Amino acid sequence: MSWNDLEATLRTLVPELRAIRHDLHKHPELGFEEVRTQALIKSWLLARGYTPKVSAKTGLYADLHPAQHGSGPTIALRTDLDCLPMQEHTELPYRSVHSGQAHKCGHDGHTAILLGVADVLARHREQIAGNVRLVFQPAEEGVQGGGAKVMVAEGVLKGVNEIYGLHSWPGYPLGDLRVCAGPIMAKLHNFEITIRGKGGHGSQPQLCRDPIVAGAQLVSALQTVVSRDLGYEGGAVLSVTAFQAGTTDNVIPERARLLGTIRSFEPAVSERVLRRMQTILDGVAATFEVEISCELTAGYPVLRNHPRCAAAVARIGAAILGEAKVSNAGLPMAGGEDFAYFASQIPAAYFFLGAKLPGQDTPVCHHPDFDFDDSLIPVGIRLFVGLVRDRLQALGTD
Repeated sequence: MSWNDLEATLRTLVPELRAIRHDLHKHPELGFEEVRTQALIKSWLLARGYTPKVSAKTGLYADLHPAQHGSGPTIALRTDLDCLPMQEHTELPYRSVHSGQAHKCGHDGHTAILLGVADVLARHREQIAGNVRLVFQPAEEGVQGGGAKVMVAEGVLKGVNEIYGLHSWPGYPLGDLRVCAGPIMAKLHNFEITIRGKGGHGSQPQLCRDPIVAGAQLVSALQTVVSRDLGYEGGAVLSVTAFQAGTTDNVIPERARLLGTIRSFEPAVSERVLRRMQTILDGVAATFEVEISCELTAGYPVLRNHPRCAAAVARIGAAILGEAKVSNAGLPMAGGEDFAYFASQIPAAYFFLGAKLPGQDTPVCHHPDFDFDDSLIPVGIRLFVGLVRDRLQALGTD
């Protein structure tokens, strides 16, 4: 297909995709609950000659050339479907109709992009040598997340040579593309620390073992894990994100609870952080004569881009957007992404599309005022279609 054909198609297709994006935004669904979203995607794919298959309960995948699968190269393109369990604060005409559920990470826009790619590829199906697998993945967000892990277990990558995914990001200038080889997003550990002391009257602290004082010391001490134990190269983030204790002004409580997260990019760094954290917990417990326990929950693994795939994204991005728009600035980032489960199985690349408006304080992902920028829909389609052309040709000649 020529770029002239693509641009002519986009002029008529993008308005429809924008309307679909707004509809998805208005009707957000949590992870593994994307029933309405799944039905919309299935209908779109069936109308364009695909045979979608269900995976991970509310996900779908579909091949451009099912009959060719296994006899030639296949690349996969992935999008995420779920919303966040949070309230929307905008007054958009298409604001969420579901209290406590909102598309505040751009998954509605990502889905619209892949639907557009599905349409473009279907129009040129007979001209495309090789297979493209379109992966509509549920449940990326952490609370209900892990949809990628389920899809991998159910064989969605069987016979696939490479996989690509994208994410809009208001932290980067609108229209910029950011990608790097190697680690691009972090491994997560979430922690819950419980401090058990001895409660009593606020006027008699000498008879108590105050978990609030111990917790305050713990918050401060934990900040030294990165600043004083990892050196100039860093490589980790440790944040205490919640401190819960007490219910009134004249009672020293018996218990306090801290929540937080650890992000890192290498197993050795993770091990060092966790080891030092335990030393601090033991020390504070002994100093304040309290009991401290810590429950760790491992989250998504490190997301690593394959050098060949990252180079392809950068090359296609430079051809479409211009070299000045493509860089690795700001990467890796300490967020987590379950695309890592795909990337741990086959060569893969994940990349970001900037969404920060010039001269404005654009709301970031997971902010209640966030909204996906519709101008990125045609940009994402061009990049994905460019990757299809580039990678199928390259893999077909290997």
